[in-house]
Amino acid sequence: MAERSYLSIGQVVNLLRGTYPDLSNSKIRFLEDEGLITPHRTPKGYRQYSMDDVERLEVILHLQKTRYMPLNVIKQRLESADDLHTLAYEVGLLSDVPMKTQPKETKQKLHPLEDVPDLLGVSISFVRSLAQNDLVRIIKSPKNRELIDGSDFEIIRYCDELSRFHIEPRNLRQYVVSANRESTMFEQVLVGMLGLDDSDEDRSAKLERAFKKLHDLTDGLHTALLKGRVFESLNAVVKDADVDSIDDELARAEASRESKRNAGDAASRTESTNRTGTLTDAPISQEATSSRRTSRVVKRAR
Repeated sequence: MAERSYLSIGQVVNLLRGTYPDLSNSKIRFLEDEGLITPHRTPKGYRQYSMDDVERLEVILHLQKTRYMPLNVIKQRLESADDLHTLAYEVGLLSDVPMKTQPKETKQKLHPLEDVPDLLGVSISFVRSLAQNDLVRIIKSPKNRELIDGSDFEIIRYCDELSRFHIEPRNLRQYVVSANRESTMFEQVLVGMLGLDDSDEDRSAKLERAFKKLHDLTDGLHTALLKGRVFESLNAVVKDADVDSIDDELARAEASRESKRNAGDAASRTESTNRTGTLTDAPISQEATSSRRTSRVVKRAR
């Protein structure tokens, strides 16, 4: 691993102290003494922590903080875990199940069906069920060997995670139909989007970026529609009650606005009347003043 990929013990403390205020250098060294973490050492003996070490440390601290687990139990849990990312999800440290990714050469490779259980942790019967529902394809070699395309691994993983919610492959057939229907629209739109992309990237990178943009938009629309339908169904009673009372609420709101409008009109009329009265009184006042002045002049002349 590159040198810059490592953190010093002080950097690790600073990185995690926001979530774990009591974390210190001595505590990390204690966890190392207990055999829970094993950082890399420089030739001079300085500890260096990879991001995997930091993630492992965070799982330990999370289990201590939220589950109050003793260190020996945490150690057993770590040793029995097949994957640290999955363990982090299971204990509530991650909100989403991390999907393992395969290198490009694996995705582009055909794999014997009998190797899939070791590669993905799913049964052959499960993969056959996926194939029966057109979610993946089982390819036959010239010697009649059953093969799975590495590009289907991601689909198999998603379906495996969904099976934990008792969603079976036959329930996912609708997504195959939807994908087949949407792919035609995507192909037509992406051709136009590629024509407008004048960057220096190769066609594959352009296609990936254009597809992501289009997918994000359509996926957002699909999510909003699906959420609306589901929430509307689960809150049907509340929404029915709202519909029953909406006329009364609107009538009260309209009456309130009308009342405020009338009050405002009345206030405007009163203000206008007062202003008119003041303007009318002004000439009378000036005439009276002029009369008094004339009276004083006559008296002086006498």
